[in-house]
Amino acid sequence: MKVISVEVDKEFAKALETLEQPYLDRSALIKNLLFSGLKQYRIELAIKRYLEGEVSTWKAAEIAGVSLRKMNKILQEKGVEMHYSEESLKEDLE
Repeated sequence: MKVISVEVDKEFAKALETLEQPYLDRSALIKNLLFSGLKQYRIELAIKRYLEGEVSTWKAAEIAGVSLRKMNKILQEKGVEMHYSEESLKEDLE
């Protein structure tokens, strides 16, 4: 494992304290929050790149770290209109 240190302001630290659970230590809580945040960030990045036409749904799924089926579901839930061009097909086949 790699250790990463980060400084947070008092308000953030206080918010963390309110989330602490007796069965979950602070380190585990922070790891869970980082993992959840990273997962959400990857999904948002994938959606953004898909909407900008930079990537196909397949590539968006790779960026998000989810299956193609899950990516399609995410896009549908966000109300994103699906587009699939010949260029997207070529990209998916690469």
